[in-house]
Amino acid sequence: MKRTFWVLLALLAAIPVFAQDEGGGGGGAFAGGGGTNVFTRIDAVNPMEPVKAFLQSKVNITLSADQEKTLRPQVEAAFQQIRDLSERNAAQRGGGQGGDRRGGGAGGGERRGGRGRGADPNSLAALQSGPAAAELQKINDDLMNKITAALTPDQQATFKKYLNGEIKKQGGLGALKVTMEEAGAPFTSDQEKQLEGFYSEDAQQRAQLRRESQGNPDPAKLADIDKATMTKVVKILTPAQRKALTDSRTKPQ
Repeated sequence: MKRTFWVLLALLAAIPVFAQDEGGGGGGAFAGGGGTNVFTRIDAVNPMEPVKAFLQSKVNITLSADQEKTLRPQVEAAFQQIRDLSERNAAQRGGGQGGDRRGGGAGGGERRGGRGRGADPNSLAALQSGPAAAELQKINDDLMNKITAALTPDQQATFKKYLNGEIKKQGGLGALKVTMEEAGAPFTSDQEKQLEGFYSEDAQQRAQLRRESQGNPDPAKLADIDKATMTKVVKILTPAQRKALTDSRTKPQ
């Protein structure tokens, strides 16, 4: 058993597994699928249109009239929540409308979160990378669940397959959970709590490394963080979960 463990660890160390860079996968105003974006602005006249276009272009799903009727008030409510969040965020950062222009003289304005001089005020970039990101993610997740619930079983299967693929691309704990669920070896609640701690520490170490290197971290040091995290992860996996993890890195993509 011990030899199997170290063979597995050597394999994982050779290929960065489920590494998640500090800052995540980009977010977006509809990011329940690993950073997938549907809404990217807060000035849409009809919020249903981006949702319909996304479903059609990404997974070839066309909503029926009844589905659209069910979803419309839910989508509009979520969109309004995002607009309210954006307004509160702008007010907190600069005193309300026009506040982001304060200090916009020779210094170039406020640049943190993508809201510096010349930035599009209707873009959601500031929310995606700022302190409101967690609240935005909750709105995203709630809306994603409502959209999924409105789909037919066949549409849900197609949609879930797409979203799982996007989550895997993003990496991190989300990708690890999807891999285990697909293999029929999901984590227990105790395992999830431990894993959340591992990945939280991983993110903190990455953030510190980025600060110390002024945003240009040494790849070798990032690899060391990957290896240390995966060492802890592998230790709490069951044999079936270890096999699923190994298989996910060796099968053709």
